[in-house]
Amino acid sequence: MLVQVERVIWDMTYACPLRCIHCYSESGRRPAGSQREDVLRIADVIAGVKPRSVALSGGEPLLAPGWEEAVQRLRDAGIAVSLYTSGWLMDEALARQLAGTMARVCVSVDGGRASTHDALRGRAGSFERAMAALELLARERRERVARGEPCYMLGVEMTVMRSNLAETELLVRELSGRFPGLDLLQLAMVIPGGLAAEEDFEERELLTDEEGQALLADAARLASLAANGARVVVGDVRPFFAQLEPGAPRLPMAHLEPDGQLRAFETCEAKVGSVLEEPFEVLWERALAWRGEPFVVEQFAAIRTIRDWARASRALDRRYGSEADLARISRRTRRPKVSGM
Repeated sequence: MLVQVERVIWDMTYACPLRCIHCYSESGRRPAGSQREDVLRIADVIAGVKPRSVALSGGEPLLAPGWEEAVQRLRDAGIAVSLYTSGWLMDEALARQLAGTMARVCVSVDGGRASTHDALRGRAGSFERAMAALELLARERRERVARGEPCYMLGVEMTVMRSNLAETELLVRELSGRFPGLDLLQLAMVIPGGLAAEEDFEERELLTDEEGQALLADAARLASLAANGARVVVGDVRPFFAQLEPGAPRLPMAHLEPDGQLRAFETCEAKVGSVLEEPFEVLWERALAWRGEPFVVEQFAAIRTIRDWARASRALDRRYGSEADLARISRRTRRPKVSGM
């Protein structure tokens, strides 16, 4: 059976030095869920599926045991590998290593000011760590390009919510000017999944549709502010939920968890089985079938706004989540509003 999957998102581990208030996977607050043997087996499964690209996420992918060998196996299969990192672990040796292996490295920066980023990321000093990582990565990229050698594309991703919405311009100006060699700044509206789907986050941080539309309308102006040739992209989250509307085309993207579980849909806790136990093609067909279940269709057909999507995510997570998922969801407490911004 031919499996048509163009992109795989692989949460390699839930281990993480940060405690982001909007974390889609609740990383750093749950068991890491990854072992070296399993990491390598999952890499082999992905290599067999032959997607065009794999995005390594988490948690912090660089904390996953065996990540280096897993990346090499994917590269040997002709797959482009991207890394999404907090930058917390970056040093010169690691920057050089990534330059020889990754097609893209993206550092998460969630504010133009250290106070904003650190509050959203849940750990003091995380902004300065991200800046130090970008300095190392940008320098490595400049030096490699000057020598005519291949290197990763370097990006920054800002997850935009109410607490940092006013800092998009500051982030574009400061980071593009500070780090020559930075290719891309992506300002992506927060997706209502995981912690970002919870009711308290919806009330306090989730952008309204009006705020989202204003951000999209501001894309050209923000792009004009970038220095050193950096490109600015504002991400629209609506295509994610639109693909589950009746009759919508299916996007060929799969999402794997650290233990090999395949998610039925990227932003939901529903799982259809583990690639360590069953063939990927069987699980993929099961995932596509899940998207046609009456309850799923009912929830997504009712979405008109981003807040509707948050409510649908909560309903789906509580209906299809595992016992461990439901226990973890029940332990979530209301989080204080980020202050001082």
